[in-house]
Amino acid sequence: MTLRGLFQWMGIGLLTFIMGMPVILLGLLFRSREKKGKLFRWVSKRYSGIAMWMLGVTVEARGVSRVDPDKGYVFMSTHAGHIDSPALAIVIPQPLFWVFKKELSKIPVFGWVLLVLGQVMVDRSDARQARESMAEIGKDLTGDMSILIYPEGTRSKDGKLQPLKKGGFHLALGTGLPIVPVRIQGSHELLPSGALTVRSGHVVVELFDPIPTEGKTEEDIPDLMSQVKAALIY
Repeated sequence: MTLRGLFQWMGIGLLTFIMGMPVILLGLLFRSREKKGKLFRWVSKRYSGIAMWMLGVTVEARGVSRVDPDKGYVFMSTHAGHIDSPALAIVIPQPLFWVFKKELSKIPVFGWVLLVLGQVMVDRSDARQARESMAEIGKDLTGDMSILIYPEGTRSKDGKLQPLKKGGFHLALGTGLPIVPVRIQGSHELLPSGALTVRSGHVVVELFDPIPTEGKTEEDIPDLMSQVKAALIY
């Protein structure tokens, strides 16, 4: 790790502690998932904006007018770098519930915030638990409440799109919410796999036209996957 990288992560750690601890305490007071979602949107946008500024990364939003801010969606995004999540938090207007891997819950403060504010934890080694967790969140979505999932299942190590998993598509069918493909460009170059120092630069987050799922069945999943893949390929 370079000296620049050391200072970057020390700064992010301090920011996480300062913003995270009050949010955890406040989140414990909220019972409804809707309130937790709105609180998560508020804190994630501010946290991400400050974090990206500290890292010297600018974010450009494209295609936001393609979604109705008053409606809910299943956002499916490419994932090629650790700065994807803050970039998405800055751009997407809806209150989001993130589908995140179990390992992240072990990170002090950061993981606690995800758990307290009702984000969707899945154990990638337990397919049944993952399906049940995603089905549970689908029951609570109302209004503009939305879900964010990385359909590749994990971060791409070479920046190229990996095969899509079916889990998010089953979730979309279960909720009846439209799927919005989201393509992120530039994040892999700023923080390649294995690197610990974030390069200053520019990231583009582009939202594509929503893909209807209402009335669709499991037989339609291959076609839905093809449509999403066509939008996500660089």
